[in-house]
Amino acid sequence: MGLFNRYKFGSRVLRMGMRGPDVHKLQECLRERGYDIPMEEQHFGYLTREALQQFQRDYGLAVDGVAGKTVFALLTQDKLPITRLIHHVAPGETIAQIAERYGVGVEAFAASNRVRRLYPGQRLVFFDREVWAVAEQPPFSERDLTGILVPIDLDSEETEGASVPRIQGTTWIVAFHTSAPDEVLWVHHQICTPLRRKRLAERLLELAKGSGGVCFCFGHLSRVDGGRYLALLRRMRRILSPHQRLLVQIGPGVPRRGLMSGIDYRALSRIADRVVVDLAAPNIPGAVLTRAAAEKTLWPLIREINSWKILLRIPVYALLWNLSRPDELPVRLSNQEAVARLYRHSARIRRDETGAQFYEFTERGTEYHLRLVQREVFHQVVALVNLHNLAGVVLDRLGMEDARLWQVLRSHFRTTHL
Repeated sequence: MGLFNRYKFGSRVLRMGMRGPDVHKLQECLRERGYDIPMEEQHFGYLTREALQQFQRDYGLAVDGVAGKTVFALLTQDKLPITRLIHHVAPGETIAQIAERYGVGVEAFAASNRVRRLYPGQRLVFFDREVWAVAEQPPFSERDLTGILVPIDLDSEETEGASVPRIQGTTWIVAFHTSAPDEVLWVHHQICTPLRRKRLAERLLELAKGSGGVCFCFGHLSRVDGGRYLALLRRMRRILSPHQRLLVQIGPGVPRRGLMSGIDYRALSRIADRVVVDLAAPNIPGAVLTRAAAEKTLWPLIREINSWKILLRIPVYALLWNLSRPDELPVRLSNQEAVARLYRHSARIRRDETGAQFYEFTERGTEYHLRLVQREVFHQVVALVNLHNLAGVVLDRLGMEDARLWQVLRSHFRTTHL
């Protein structure tokens, strides 16, 4: 073994048939993170390769069964972005009993386990995920939350020279955005030169003092500012402290790199700790949330962004449409406000051409359509988090949701606490 002692973990690429202390370290790291390798296998054998391939599959890496730089970089982290948990089935156990033991629903095992029947010794895999919420105040209960994103309007006069109120008792991240009428022009003005990017980064760092990090939530960016935006993000990553996270939100208004510049999403994935994918609300009367829209948004992104870095931002509010003013954006209501209106106006249940349910009522001669987030649809969208092995979700916004939606989240995964 003296020949192999000089091989430190990560100093060489590991593959089938190899031996040495670095192979033992690889096996140990995989076991600690929930990947089953029998102690009897002392070399890089078939079972080690199978566990490594599952690890690569979970993190969206090339599934080649070879441990290279990317694998070593992940395995040497103190805490992996997602926590993989394994339960070994005992004689007589049912799937319902196992789910109750871990505080999840049977849905938590659906994406990773094709369970037709249980048998003693069977391995069931499930995950802990991050659950963030957009909020301006700390929640009354933190049990179901990883943390909160505190929105700060950068172009507001109130923000100039002010400090962000500190929040005690929970992990909080400052979510920077702007409500400027011409958001594209405002952002361009802030980042168009290195000096302006430096000044903006220093201002953001001061506002984020004492927080868990920053989240950029600009909804629209000019295609020509793609490289400048990445330069701002790199600067923020350098000046943030090691324990602070850098989150970046993307959506339809944040252009992907193409022939005419744009943002390199692969580079964005390397810079950011998490990428928040915005499931934007409809701009014409329609369902607040659909699985089809979520899948259409996610599918092209997971080819360029590591899936385990993605947080899905899900709208949980209700939308009230004034049909006499179709050009106006809908009013966002909390679930409680929406239900109160339904009862007050004796709203009638209708279905649109897609089969989605909505409510119709008339107030002072004006016809309104009210759309709520359907619990079953929320189930389907949250299931995508496990299906694609995403980091978790961001609820937009805390306090506007139907309380029953928390039961849906708990049924699919447990909440990661930082």
